[in-house]
Amino acid sequence: MANEIRTKTIAPAAFTITLASLAPGSSRQSTLLTNTSNYPAALINVRIKSATAPVAGSVYEIYLLKSDGTIADDNAGASDAAITILNSPQLGSIVVANTTTSFYGIFDTAPLGILGTTWGIAIKNATAQSISSTEGDHAARYTYYVPEVQ
Repeated sequence: MANEIRTKTIAPAAFTITLASLAPGSSRQSTLLTNTSNYPAALINVRIKSATAPVAGSVYEIYLLKSDGTIADDNAGASDAAITILNSPQLGSIVVANTTTSFYGIFDTAPLGILGTTWGIAIKNATAQSISSTEGDHAARYTYYVPEVQ
């Protein structure tokens, strides 16, 4: 009988990233993670709450940051901080409606290649309004996954 290849997920964990009051046009990077187990990919879950009703159809942009320990996408630093996004690959975007509410997105890193040893995310507020000033209104989590022969 042939073996099956199933997806094994590793326990989810939270990114360290401060999103409270992220201004329009601003970006924030997470603290970079050290992928000591060399997991090839992860699912990224993001929740962002608007402070006021944003313009319908505008977006929050989610980017993948990779580093070899010396050179990092968009010169990302090791810690949670502001960042200017120029060349980092985009994981996707969360399209918003004209309402003050939470918006959600789930993104897969696999299409952008193997994660490597050091990685993180950046989030850009590409709407015309700041996001909620309450940090607990926002969340960014990741779950590593690997193919496993059964």
